[in-house]
Amino acid sequence: MRTKDEYTAAFIENDPQEPHLRPLFDQAYWAYWQNARRDGGFRLTQKGCLHLIDTLKLEYYEIPIEQVNPSPRFLLDLDRFIKTPYYIRNIKKRSRTILLFDKKTFFALTMYNNDFERFIDAHKV
Repeated sequence: MRTKDEYTAAFIENDPQEPHLRPLFDQAYWAYWQNARRDGGFRLTQKGCLHLIDTLKLEYYEIPIEQVNPSPRFLLDLDRFIKTPYYIRNIKKRSRTILLFDKKTFFALTMYNNDFERFIDAHKV
């Protein structure tokens, strides 16, 4: 399993900009991750998500999560059990999706019919 440090370094290294225009590690780390603690979750900021999609052209999987209440407990559970970068997109007040940047996590979730609560409950055991 990769760490946020390893992901951040890879995001910078694969940036198509000239090396002297790329962000410094600490700048990128604070800009890309919602939780800046080293042991915090892999939830991205909007800037981090846009960097992965627009700059690095990474493949992602979008899943609607309208039926889920994004309570602090739910967000903490996501941080605990999703071990790859992800982003929660609020389209309107009630319309939300999650963008996963890992095919394995996406397919594991589809085994639970995209039900995040069941997915998280299964991984708590």
